[in-house]
Amino acid sequence: MNHHQKRKLDRIIEISATEDLSEYGELLNAMKKGLGVPFFGTRRLAAAMLKEIIGDISQIEFSKNDFKPKQKTAPVFEDVNDGKVKMFLNLGKNHRVMPGDIIKEIVRRSGIDGKAIGKIDIHTSYTFIEIPEQYAEIVLLSFDNVRMRGVNAVMEPAKKKKDIKCD
Repeated sequence: MNHHQKRKLDRIIEISATEDLSEYGELLNAMKKGLGVPFFGTRRLAAAMLKEIIGDISQIEFSKNDFKPKQKTAPVFEDVNDGKVKMFLNLGKNHRVMPGDIIKEIVRRSGIDGKAIGKIDIHTSYTFIEIPEQYAEIVLLSFDNVRMRGVNAVMEPAKKKKDIKCD
């Protein structure tokens, strides 16, 4: 498998893991029903799409081990209050980012309801965003390789504020 084909397959796997594909599933079902031929199953249609996207793979050897996900450690969410996880985003006022831009990007990439997103606190060069705990990991994973306002956007769990003791 050449580098170009591998990149395309990696992107397909990434999309399948992080994006809402329900509309595409509906399209596949409509195509399958529209063809009305019993041997045209969803798997056959998906294989045809892979052939169209990737090209000829008849001379390539591969195994299921080629597609094992990269080992990532589970994220640790330190700052959790009332079921909301505080996330850090490396964009702020200096980047002309607005709350609507952030909400739109989160909704577009993760598929969560924008109304579920909590407080957005935009500082000069970074932003804190509150995300419901049950969606925190999907939001985090969906923000891989994102550009906003011409800048690589990096989202990560916010660190919990350290208590400062005064003697």
